Amino acid sequence: MPPQSRVSVSGSDTHAAGRGRQHLKLGAIGYSNARHGIDASEQLLRVATLLLCQKAVDFVMTLPDPPRLARGIDLLRGDVEPLQLAAIAYSCARHGVDADVGMAREGMAFLCQAAIDYVESLPKEDAGRRSSSAHLQLGHGP
Repeated sequence: MPPQSRVSVSGSDTHAAGRGRQHLKLGAIGYSNARHGIDASEQLLRVATLLLCQKAVDFVMTLPDPPRLARGIDLLRGDVEPLQLAAIAYSCARHGVDADVGMAREGMAFLCQAAIDYVESLPKEDAGRRSSSAHLQLGHGP
């Protein structure tokens, strides 16, 4: 991946965060394009929305101190609309007369923040329901 294609969030950006961001961008472009054209359908849009939501979760999990999400959650239970809007904005920021590196970076920052906000809107793991068995917690830390 060429260095100019990455938007560094901080000086301590990890490879995993960079890949997560790339996948988030691809999910956003896919979602935006699934809404248009002869192949557009409700089912395709639903799958594209789920993929965008999953990529948002995957990206946020690469950041420092990720949240512990409830298992088996419905990804559409979160506040999806701002994430969808950010995906459209990012995709559109890459084209047209206003498109430049600065616009793409701002669109990427907008999309990353929307992903964080979306994941924060999802149900979290209930600490009271977690097992206190040391064997079951091995490798998961406090």
